[in-house]
Formats: sequence, C-alpha cells, structure tokens
Amino acid sequence: MAVTDTAPAGVFAALRVRDYRIYWSTGLVSNIGSAMQGVALDWFVLTLTHSGTALGWVVGLQFAPVLMFGLWGGVMADRYDRRTLLLWTQGLYAVQALLLTVIVLSGHAPLWLLYVLSFALGCVFTVENPARLSFVSELVGRALIPKAAGLNILSLNAARLIGPAIAGVLIGAIGTGWVFALNAVSFTVVLAGLLAIRPRARETPGPSRPPWTGAGAEGLRYVAARPELVGVFTVFGLAATFAVNFPTTLTLFAGRVFDVGSLGLGFMNTALAVGTVAGTVVATRGVTPRVRTVVVGALLFGGFEALAALMPTYPAFLALLLPTGFTLMTLNTAVSAFVQSEVSDAMRGRVMSVYTVISMGGSPVGGPVIGWISQHAGVRWGLAVGAVTAVVSAVAVALWLTRGSPSRRLARAAPSQRLSTAPCRVGAASSGFHASEGCPFKGRGEAACPDPGRRHTGERH
Repeated sequence: MAVTDTAPAGVFAALRVRDYRIYWSTGLVSNIGSAMQGVALDWFVLTLTHSGTALGWVVGLQFAPVLMFGLWGGVMADRYDRRTLLLWTQGLYAVQALLLTVIVLSGHAPLWLLYVLSFALGCVFTVENPARLSFVSELVGRALIPKAAGLNILSLNAARLIGPAIAGVLIGAIGTGWVFALNAVSFTVVLAGLLAIRPRARETPGPSRPPWTGAGAEGLRYVAARPELVGVFTVFGLAATFAVNFPTTLTLFAGRVFDVGSLGLGFMNTALAVGTVAGTVVATRGVTPRVRTVVVGALLFGGFEALAALMPTYPAFLALLLPTGFTLMTLNTAVSAFVQSEVSDAMRGRVMSVYTVISMGGSPVGGPVIGWISQHAGVRWGLAVGAVTAVVSAVAVALWLTRGSPSRRLARAAPSQRLSTAPCRVGAASSGFHASEGCPFKGRGEAACPDPGRRHTGERH
C-alpha cells in the first residue's frame, strides 16, 4: 500500500476512529508505567552495582530475545489473532513487573535474577511488538496507517516525557519497588481497552497461515528485494544499536559526570522526551515519508548527540537533549511510516518483526559495547561513539542509493510517471514505470518480481 494524497489531513486523524482512540489512550497509560519502570530499574542496578557494564547488560538482555527469536514473533503475528496475542503479552508484562516488585521490596534482588527478568521481558516483547505494530491495520483504514504509525510513536514518547519525571520523584519518595508496582497496575488499563475494541477483519488475509519453517526468512527476502527498505533498515539499525543507548548513557551522565541523582536523571529523560514528542508531531504531519528524510534525520541526530557529549555543564547538556530527541524522532517516525506503508497486510507481521529486530535487536551488542566504552574510556566517549556511527551510516547509505540504486533512478522520473499505477510486469504500458525507467526485475519474467501484483507509486517498488 502506498501513501497517497487522499489520506485524511491532520496529525491526529487516526484518533477519529473509535477503536483506535481506545487502543491509543489506554496504551498511553501503560507506556507511562513502562517508562517509569525503565528509569527505576536502571537506577536500581546502578546503585546496586556501581557498574556501567552491569547496567549495559541489564539493558542489553531486555533486547537479546529480539535478536535471537525476533523473526518468529512476526510469524506469530501473522498466524494468530493479534488482539489475543496482545492480551496474553500484556498480562505477562504485568507478571514481570509484579515479580520485580516482590524481589525489590523484600530486599532480595540479586543481579542474576534481574538479568533473568530482563531477558524474560525481552521474550515477551519479541511477540508483543510485531503484533502491536501490525494490529494498527485492523483498527484504521489503509490511508490512515502512516498517521496511526506516527501516533504510536507519539504515545511512546509522550510516555517518556511523563514517566521519567514521575519516576524521578517517586524513586526518592517511595523507592523503586513501588514504582514497579505502579507499572504492574497500569497494564490493567490496556487490558481493559483491548477487551473493549472490536477490530475489523484483515484487509488482505493470506491464503493460509504461514508455516513455521522458513516463514521468518520469507520476511527477510521480502525486505531484501526492495533496495530502499534495505537502505532505511541499515541506517536505522546501526543508529539504534550504537547511538540510541540512553538508558545506559543518561544514567551514567547523571551518576558520574554531573552527579545530579535520580531526580536529575528524570529531568534528562524528560528533556529528551520533550524533543521526541515535538519531533514525532512534526514528522507525522508529512504525508509521504521518504528515504531522504531517514538519511537527513540520522545525520542531524548524530550531530546533535555528538554536541551533547561535549557539553561541560548539566544545563547545557539538557538543552542539547531537546534537538537530539527531536531529530531522533524525525528519523524514527519516518522509518516507521515508510515501512508500514510498504508492506501488504499478509506479510505485515513478518516485516514488522524484521523492523523490530533491526531497531532493537542490536541492543544486546550496542548496550554492553557502549557501557564498556563508558566504563573504560569515559562516559562522554560512549555517547560520542554512538553519534559518529549514526552519521557514518547515513553518509554511506546516501552514497549507495545515489550511485545507481533503482530507487534513485525512479526519483528522477517525471511526476506523471511516479503516479503511474501500472502493475509490476514485463511489457507494461509506456506511461508506467517499466517503460520509462526500467524495473530492476525486468527481463526476468513476472515471477521474478518481488510483488507482481503491486502497483507502483513512483517512490517505492
């Protein structure tokens, strides 16, 4: 499905749909609780161990299952009812939060058990995230999917704006254990919301449930056949792995560089979240997300993050977190909307699992690496290395796409050619894409095309 100018205007257009409005608002409550738990767990581990490496491992282990099992989570999202999957996974999130509450309040919270619970959280997330991202298509019409994708990110970042500020106050007032308890309670709200909505039937159901064997690899092949998706995932994956490690880097800046305590850490997360909310709103206003937006977003994000690493004072560091968050969400929202608009519903769960693996599966590598660099070379170096990685990856992908990818040739097509609806097949009409620019699969028969029935919209295959 391609984004077209017929999509309803306005950042909040998707909220006009009753079921999506319930889904979004109840999810916001749960996201706030999860953001509170994230800050509380990071702070608890740092005060328990005084080790940046241990903190990096706790963060990394939350995403290790994404790297290990992420593709199978997408298969589940395509095989089974997505609302049922969400009901189960939200319940398991609540159980994990209750276990954290019990061990912390009881005074028996060994580091190994925190590692186990972090890994368990990641296992649930592996199934929940592709199901949640794919479920949007069952709540809104096809034209509203990019808007809804942006609003999902807005919910996450609004929660990161509110949750850390609340957590920073509550950690000092009532302790980390009770913060975990509040998060457990928040999941009852999203469970009630899921029970209240009635999703529509999938618009393009597959002929049968995808098989377990080879289904995950099919999602990879689907992405690999589309050069622009490869470029977008490369930029976003490297940036997410090494540059988006704020649970580690901000906690270390609060504890070791500026010595501002848990309250100061809450303000750091809030400043970053203010930027991300603003960036999400601005990015969601765009109707046609492009690869160029992703590349520019990565360049700006890496640049502002590098500047933040150099800031000598706490107020200056807070100020730089605002544009860092803004440009991060320009990148993130553009990637999410672009990917959601590129896939058919029958493949949506598997492609979104690839998105999940790429965006979060690198944390088991990036978290410990950035934590180790911060521990041995200095906290500022940990933040700076991630920033440089984002910039270099964006430049490399931009050069690759500029030097002859099919998408670059297509970008030079005339407007009438870009709006062609000729299906991807050999011998298309002269007004279509193939006659003017040449399909990368032309000459190999219709079966060679990754999606023979797909209609071209100019910017994407």
